[in-house]
Parts: sequence; C-alpha cells; structure tokens
Amino acid sequence: MLNIVCNVALISGVGPLPALGTRGAALGTVIASIAVSAYGLWLIYRGSLVVQFPASGWEWPDAATLRELLRFGLPAGVQGVVMNIAGVMILRFIGSLQQSAEAQAAYAVGYTELFSFITWTSVGLMGATATLAGQNLGAGKPERVSAATAVAARIGLGIAAVLGGLFLLVPRYLLALFGMTDDQVVALGVQLLRYLTVSGFFITVALAYTGGCRERATRAARSSSHWCPRSAVPIGICWWNPVVGGLWPAAIWSAIVAGHVTRCALSVWRFRSGHWQRIAIDLAPPAQAG
Repeated sequence: MLNIVCNVALISGVGPLPALGTRGAALGTVIASIAVSAYGLWLIYRGSLVVQFPASGWEWPDAATLRELLRFGLPAGVQGVVMNIAGVMILRFIGSLQQSAEAQAAYAVGYTELFSFITWTSVGLMGATATLAGQNLGAGKPERVSAATAVAARIGLGIAAVLGGLFLLVPRYLLALFGMTDDQVVALGVQLLRYLTVSGFFITVALAYTGGCRERATRAARSSSHWCPRSAVPIGICWWNPVVGGLWPAAIWSAIVAGHVTRCALSVWRFRSGHWQRIAIDLAPPAQAG
C-alpha cells in the first residue's frame, strides 16, 4: 500500500510534490521498501513479534540447521528464479510489439501495481492456509486442512470478484491514478485489466491450495513438475503466436491468463492427490527433566 501511495504521489505529483514520472516510480519503491524494512526490524528489536533476536546476541546456525534450510529453501529458490525468468521473457515479448512502449506502460501499471491487490492478498491467504495446514497435520486432523483451504479459496474468490468488478467498471479511473492519459496506453490498460479480471479468480485459488500442500517445497523433483508447466505455458503461447499470424497485446494477455489457469489446475490437482497428508511428523513428546 505504501509503495502504491508513494508511486501515485511522486509519478504525477500531489500537492507540493513535483511530478517525477519514471523517477518518481523508482523513488516511491525505494522509500516504501526502506520504510517497511525499518519498521519490521524495529518490531523485532522491541520484542513484540514471535520472531525475536536471541537474548544472548547473534548466533550462527549449526550444520544441521543449515542443511534443513537448504533442503526446504533451495527448491523454492529455484522455483522463484524460473518464474522470474519467465516474467522477463514476457517483458521481452511485450517489447517486441509494434506499440511496445505503450504496452509496457499498461503492463507495468495494470499487472505490477493494480493486479497486485489480488496477488498479494492471496499470498497472505496462502500463508494463513499453510499455517493451519501445519498445525492440523501436527494434530493429526487432515480434514481440517481441506476445510481451511476451501475457506481460504472462497475468501480469495470474494476479493477477486470485488477487485475484478472495479477493473471492469472503473478501469480508466484506476489507470488515471498513475498518471496514464495517453489514449493508446489507456486502451491497452483497459484491455489488460479485463483479462486480469479473469486471472484473478484462478491465481487466488491456486495460491490458497498451494498453501495447503505442505509437502510441495520438500522435494525439488516434485516442485519442478509443478512450476515448469505453469511457466512454460505462457512462454509457449507467446512463441507460437508469431508463427501462426503475429504477436499482439491480446495474445500476451491471453498467455498470462493461460499461465494462471495452469497454475490453478496444478495446485488443485496436487492438493487433491493427498500427498500432503502423508508427511512424516514426529509426535513424540519432549523429554521431561527428572
């Protein structure tokens, strides 16, 4: 939210603030990142969060802890790299369009800024679902995981419906908040938001079910079978379109929707396969002194 507020204020200029355009977007992102990072460190330092600095000072993790961090974190890290590469390739296809500058502007505002209202709220739901999945698997009640995942998906669909309605009803007003006035840019932005309205329903369900699949990050091979297709689908569509008749903005927007649909289908399929119910959990009580 702070990033969006800073960008709106610095791109177009609000009150005494000058209109900085592209520099305003960069400066707004930097200000928001520094402010939120500083606030997070302050909360940890004062001890008001569950995660706290050790009372004895900084401590280096032992070898066993490092191995666990790599075992769980490396597949997710590789997944993030692949998804970022796919995002860069999408930008490459947008840059190859005849109206590339206008399409890139529409993409930067429509997808990166406005669509983030759906994606980031869905990421929050994913974290909540993952927490409930861990708690209830530990309690030996996997049926509660299914119920929590279904509730999270319904909440996400409600959020996507409300925001998608705004994308359809007042797209020009939303784009104007970011100083978009050029007719061609606005037309492409309106077109993109229509596609993203559909994408919102699929991405929010995908993230909710991803949160329920606690076993997903533990095996690199299974992770690759999940994120490779969803990254390959939009890239494949963009590669194929020039072959069959030319690449247009609508084709790229369609490829983005197809990627989200694929991600949703794979996440739901993985959850319903039931692998997450067979995680080995040590339920032995801790040793009692004396």
